Amino acid sequence: MYRFRSIYNLLDGHSELENQEIYFAPSRYFNDPMEGFLDIFWDGDSIVWENLLRHFLMCLEHVFALNTVVGEKIQIKAVQIPVFKNRSSYNSEAAKEVHSKIEEIFFCYDYIKNLPDSLASRTNTIRRDELITYLRLVHIYALQVITSVYQKRGLLGEKTSRKTFADLENFIRGNDTLIEILNRAEKDSLGTAELGSVLFSIAGKVSTELNLLTAFQDSKLSLNSNKFFLLYEFSEAYVSRIEEMVYPDWYTACFMSSCDNASVWSHYGEQHKGVCLKFNTDIVGNEIQFNIERIRGYKGSGPVIGNMPHTFYKVNYENKHVEIDFFRSLGRLQVFMLRSHWYTHRNGNLSACADPISNDTEIWDRWHSSHWNSFYRGATTKLKDWSYENEYRLILTNMLHDFDTVESRKL
Repeated sequence: MYRFRSIYNLLDGHSELENQEIYFAPSRYFNDPMEGFLDIFWDGDSIVWENLLRHFLMCLEHVFALNTVVGEKIQIKAVQIPVFKNRSSYNSEAAKEVHSKIEEIFFCYDYIKNLPDSLASRTNTIRRDELITYLRLVHIYALQVITSVYQKRGLLGEKTSRKTFADLENFIRGNDTLIEILNRAEKDSLGTAELGSVLFSIAGKVSTELNLLTAFQDSKLSLNSNKFFLLYEFSEAYVSRIEEMVYPDWYTACFMSSCDNASVWSHYGEQHKGVCLKFNTDIVGNEIQFNIERIRGYKGSGPVIGNMPHTFYKVNYENKHVEIDFFRSLGRLQVFMLRSHWYTHRNGNLSACADPISNDTEIWDRWHSSHWNSFYRGATTKLKDWSYENEYRLILTNMLHDFDTVESRKL
């Protein structure tokens, strides 16, 4: 296998040659803007949809409470949305009681009570822009519910106007038939998904522009403020964060099966002034492997370091990206959390989406294998324009060990 490096990386800059290091980079630094893109869609019964709304409400309350405590002293970012937290992990019974009251009021409103059934009835699967639109519709109402409950508990000072709730309910009621109209329109256009995609893409862009206009007109509202994040950016940030529940962050070191392409030397070989390193590899069954020194496990005294074989994954060049069924692909969550907080209704009924985590070992193994095959397919798919590279990849994930820092990714 061959790996192109600049003189800077190899010698005086990062001393990779002297240190015998391979650096694994995050996908956001790659040359293909669609690198690692997963076409996630949401398609499930009313049980998982209701649990998603409950999860959204829990995360929103967490950020609201954080903003109440820190104000603008610390900037709140998307990473602080606690998507891996569950609704039973509150620090005290009082906190749990407050959230239960918020949930009760939130789901008392008929539109929100019926929304899980409406979402489950969608003719076509729901994509990112569409999901964000539905969450934006209920987001301000949810904030008002949280504010009201906090005020009644003495956690906030100002009184809430009942007129505000009435105005919000009227606004939401005006969009009550949106899903019904969309289903009918898609049926009339022979079920094509393009109609919904275009509609919600435009809606998202308009919403973003209106939010920016609001911030521009309000001299007290900064685009970088926690208030702006909470009011206008939370729904989109939440969707980005829950996508991380499907697969862990991943990092890669890029190799090639040949080194005689002039374009490759120009792009990756520092305009023909760089270096191409040659690596000896092992053939194990049908896999090409390479031993790398890294953390293999942990003992009481600390991490255990040793050589581990890593497989080279061949890059596929195609213009269609991997489709991922969100509700059936929550591979980073433990089974008990999936069952209790995503797949079980409050009345005890189990969602059909729970089928892959069946107690049947054969069904579970088949789901597990398919889940991770989709991950590696997504992590090794590039547009056809890059096919001349003949690329292979070594891949690290944050599943068992933390590779968040640059130093931890120099192996």
